[in-house]
Amino acid sequence: MSQEALPVYEATQETAQTTEATGGLGTLGINVNIFAAQLVNFIIVLLVLWRWGYRPIVKLLDERQKKVEKSLQDAADIEKRVVSLEEERKSILSQAKHEASVVLEKVQVDADARKVDLLLKAREEVNHVVQQGKVQLLAEKESMLRDARQEIVNLAVESARKILEESITEKKSQALAEEVIEKMS
Repeated sequence: MSQEALPVYEATQETAQTTEATGGLGTLGINVNIFAAQLVNFIIVLLVLWRWGYRPIVKLLDERQKKVEKSLQDAADIEKRVVSLEEERKSILSQAKHEASVVLEKVQVDADARKVDLLLKAREEVNHVVQQGKVQLLAEKESMLRDARQEIVNLAVESARKILEESITEKKSQALAEEVIEKMS
């Protein structure tokens, strides 16, 4: 073989030996020993990260998700309670308005009845006062008539006495009668 072909032959031989030793990965530029060491390191790092990194993160995310779900459930419960309280408030307010209108109606009816009652009592009292006034006026009238009669009787007796005491003429008698009538008026 020639000198020039010798390096090519040697390179080919070396490549064939490496291929046999590495199982064909050597032709790709991969060293099996380094690859195996890197694979073991990768698995160790993967296990460490899975044990102390991934599991706590997943656990933390699960807890966070549970808290969020619980918060959402609590918010839904609170919203339901708010709707329920609003309906209850409306119901109570409606009932209170109804009761207030019933009470107001009753008070109005009672006030009207009281007004009618007071008017009747006032009329009765006015009628009673008027009746008492009439009775009192009649009593005073009768008293005045008695007094007037008594006065007339006294005047008549006095006149008769004067007439009998004096001998009166007809003219004097007429004057005395006129005097008595004037006193009576």
